Amino acid sequence: MFPYRHDFQIVGDDFYRSHPTPWPRRLRRRTLFLLVLLPLLLITETYVFLQPAVFESQALVLTTAATDIDQTHAEADLEHVNIQKQVLLGQPVLAKTTETLKQQAGIEHPNINQLKELFQVKPVADTNLVQLAAEGSHPQFLQMALNTWIKTYQQIRAEYIAEITDKASTSIKSELTRLEQQVRDKRQDIESFRLQHDILSLESTDNEAHARLQGLNTSLNAAMEEEAKAKAKLDAIHAAVAEGKAVVPEADSQSLAALTQQAERLRERLEAQRSQYTDEYIEFHPSLRNLKTQLAELDEKIASKEQAGSSYATQEAENAYGAAHRTVLTIQKQMAEHKQKAAEYTNQFAKHKAMQEELLKLEELLQQTKQRLVEIDVKQRQSNPQLDVVDWASLPDKPVKPDYGRDAGIAGAASLAIALLVVWLNDYLNKEPTLTTINSVTEFQIYQQSEPKLENNADNLTVGTERRNRLRRADDLKQLPDETTDS
Repeated sequence: MFPYRHDFQIVGDDFYRSHPTPWPRRLRRRTLFLLVLLPLLLITETYVFLQPAVFESQALVLTTAATDIDQTHAEADLEHVNIQKQVLLGQPVLAKTTETLKQQAGIEHPNINQLKELFQVKPVADTNLVQLAAEGSHPQFLQMALNTWIKTYQQIRAEYIAEITDKASTSIKSELTRLEQQVRDKRQDIESFRLQHDILSLESTDNEAHARLQGLNTSLNAAMEEEAKAKAKLDAIHAAVAEGKAVVPEADSQSLAALTQQAERLRERLEAQRSQYTDEYIEFHPSLRNLKTQLAELDEKIASKEQAGSSYATQEAENAYGAAHRTVLTIQKQMAEHKQKAAEYTNQFAKHKAMQEELLKLEELLQQTKQRLVEIDVKQRQSNPQLDVVDWASLPDKPVKPDYGRDAGIAGAASLAIALLVVWLNDYLNKEPTLTTINSVTEFQIYQQSEPKLENNADNLTVGTERRNRLRRADDLKQLPDETTDS
């Protein structure tokens, strides 16, 4: 038995697994790639470049009447724009457009459904502008169809406005004739009523009955005011007399005032003498006694004059009050006599005034109707504005779609991707298992080691790996990661 056990390990090298595929296999892959790519390219590119060119003709229109230069621009009316969109694509406009196009020679004659698919209406945001467009393969036809569509709409719109304007004018003229007859009849009725009731003018102050009544009212008011003043003056005199106050007429007031002042001076002199002398001495002394006598006579004269003046003032106030009261009674009696006549006149004048107001209303209505007749055309244009063409349809010079360059690039990229996918699927489905052969052996390791049961008998001598022998192919130049140089 050998004292050593030899262990062998064969390690496969992954380098050859990643080595390029042999030439026949690569040829098959390239052939498959080209067989898939070329037909796909031919089909897709042919489809792309055989697509018909689509042209687009555009026109820009304004759905409201253009404003004058001195007026502000009309605000955007989205509802009106949407209504015009529906009208443009409506059956009447498209049917009329179809009939017009059928009269043109040398072009195709589409039907209503084809025109509805051909035409497009695109409102411009926040404006009253509408962009009209048509797409197709014939540029000249698109331009003609789009302009014919616009002209047809304008014609139908003009005919509609003319029709409703004529109807409105006829109706207003009939109403105008009726109003003129009513105004003439009303004026005749007013004139007959005025002559019958002797009404001179529209102003009540110019008529005799009313003027008389108004004068009596004014006089009565003045008389009652005078009566009230006289009564107040009489009451004031009575109150003053009752309180012991002097009441004198204006004519006696100055003389009474002079007497009063003279009495006051004598009284002051007497009071001054009394401060110096006693009453017995004053009575004994002639000059001083005379001063006292003069003052007493003067006071008596003042009292007499005040009494006479009060009586005169009272009598004068009573006479004035009586006269004012009699005046009021007289005027009231006269007004009572004219009461029935005044009431009748007031009633007739009110009727006359009401008839005048009715005539005024009829005349105003007549004037408004005449104004409506004058402005009917302007109002119809405002409520039904014509389509103002900002830019007529132009002849398109290049197609808007398809984009041949972009579509060809997309088709080529898609064909390339499909071809690569087919090749990868083919490799994946036909993959062969990898077997380790002598051609793939890159390392042969020999380990020398004592058997476990002989270790104790060999004096515990540790035997390790003495050497590694590497067996490599002569044409294998791959550097192993654990390869070292023997010393």
